[in-house]
Amino acid sequence: MYQQVNSIDLKPTAIMISVCLLIGFGIQYFTGFNWLTATLLVMIAVLVNGLIIFNDELDKGGFDYKEGVTDTPEAKTEQSKANKIQVVIIVLLIIGAVWSYI
Repeated sequence: MYQQVNSIDLKPTAIMISVCLLIGFGIQYFTGFNWLTATLLVMIAVLVNGLIIFNDELDKGGFDYKEGVTDTPEAKTEQSKANKIQVVIIVLLIIGAVWSYI
């Protein structure tokens, strides 16, 4: 039923954090705005965009939609769990951005 995860690929996470940090440092260099707040705001924007695309593509007519696979109750439950996890991460980043701005 459950597969054991032997290794987690951290390369996409490292790339996203690196790009967001570079953009955050660029924003600080050109505007003087705090780099940490800018970095967190960029991460929030990227994750919100990913959440919207994830759900849009799994809807009927989307690129990842497969009848009988992605529209089953089990798949919808897993999609809902993934959405909740990503929303929690986004909320934590918002709290971090507000905290770093204060």
